[in-house]
Amino acid sequence: MSTVPTYLLLSRHSVYYFRIVVPDVIRPLFHRREIRRSLQTRCRREALIRGRELLLQVQRLFTKAFKPSVERLRGAWESGGKRVASW
Repeated sequence: MSTVPTYLLLSRHSVYYFRIVVPDVIRPLFHRREIRRSLQTRCRREALIRGRELLLQVQRLFTKAFKPSVERLRGAWESGGKRVASW
């Protein structure tokens, strides 16, 4: 028996939805706790394909949003007199 990824939800109307929680660190940038979008399909196979594509887009977005936080952390670390060999 195959399982459905946790980011896919099946509504009571048998339509698949994509849902992912926004990490606490970048939540102030998004002003929401989660991202939820209809995949506009009732087909499990199609939902898996669309869900993977959407997951990739969201992960790229999270990475871009998180990068300035890492840069600020690195700057604070180096300004405190400590050197970071490689990040």
